[in-house]
Amino acid sequence: MKSKFNICHIYLFIILLSAFNGTLYAPGDFIAQGLQLVFILMSLYYAFYANLKYQLPVYFKALDVLLIMFTIYGMLLVMSGEKLMLQKAFREVSNTEYLKTIYNSLLPVYPFYVFTKQGLLKESAVKLWFFIFLVLAIRSFYKSQDRLLEAALSRGSMAEEFTNNVGYTFVALLPALVLFNKKPIIQYFGLAFCAYFIVIAMKRGAVLCGLICLLWFLINNYKKVPKKRKWIVAVVSLGLIVASIYLVKYMMDTSAYFRYRIAETEAGNSSGRDNLYNTFYYHFIHEDNPLRLLLGYGANGTLRISYNYAHNDWLEIAINQGLFGLVIYLAYWICFYATWRKTKQHPQAFMAIGMIFIIYFLCTLFSMSYNSVSRCAAMVLGYYLAIHDKGNYSETVLVNQ
Repeated sequence: MKSKFNICHIYLFIILLSAFNGTLYAPGDFIAQGLQLVFILMSLYYAFYANLKYQLPVYFKALDVLLIMFTIYGMLLVMSGEKLMLQKAFREVSNTEYLKTIYNSLLPVYPFYVFTKQGLLKESAVKLWFFIFLVLAIRSFYKSQDRLLEAALSRGSMAEEFTNNVGYTFVALLPALVLFNKKPIIQYFGLAFCAYFIVIAMKRGAVLCGLICLLWFLINNYKKVPKKRKWIVAVVSLGLIVASIYLVKYMMDTSAYFRYRIAETEAGNSSGRDNLYNTFYYHFIHEDNPLRLLLGYGANGTLRISYNYAHNDWLEIAINQGLFGLVIYLAYWICFYATWRKTKQHPQAFMAIGMIFIIYFLCTLFSMSYNSVSRCAAMVLGYYLAIHDKGNYSETVLVNQ
């Protein structure tokens, strides 16, 4: 029988090509814009396809509503023609950037769900792409380090250590390690490897997310293994924890910047976030315009009030979409949690989806979550939601036959 053309490979190849923006082609040129357009259009197509073809988990229903809200607000921003400045970065923000960023973040879970249902995305492929995403993350980390070093030198600074946002990318790789449940050596080596980059990135939010995910993984992994193997898992887990402690101690002994970041944390220094939080919280609770309170200031409304985004999803949505947006966003997270809890009878899905939930819910509190979901996390989430979904296996069965 002829093998079915695998559109999933094309979709993943576009993701791979997009990762070389600025290397194989110039940022913002025809190729970059073309790849982004094709990726978003494919993602939108499969979002519609998934809703029409399958009885989707409640997570997707909430995601549908959330995306409709963002789309309406994003389109109104585009039609307004308003020029907004991200003053912290001294640049004008394109009105299309709002929707592009959200679509790139939230839409990919639909195609990966559909591809899994159709038998086009199998466990072996997800495992392979984990390693590809890992290599891309390492590349991004060192490219980011080089850019930060160049920026420091241009300011006349001799600094050689920096806070690297790519730390979050390594955190987002952790859920994929659940797939290697039959290869514990790969699992634990992968955990240790990602943990190393999370720590040296010195991004406090990423370290917190990574630590909680690591503990969640170790505890759940210990619970599900047979009794005769529990002692092995316990020893390896203890070794991983000890290695992490020694890594932190080594960083404390050798890195002045790491000690500085620890001291900042102990002193309650939030890198200016407390000022942003106070500004937006005060503005929201003292809003005297009922329409603004209910519907917000519109997409990127935070830039109309302050010099930067809120770096907290709840405050960002409170300003942009008002009480209306907060209710929808809260409903999204409740549905996400409900969907995750329903996977409890499927240990792998429960662990992986739980880690993704933990990572991105925590990010809502001190970073930007809804516009920063990694492609690897979206792939794992879509895969496990499809694998666990008992209600519609017919297409997968037919394809595999």
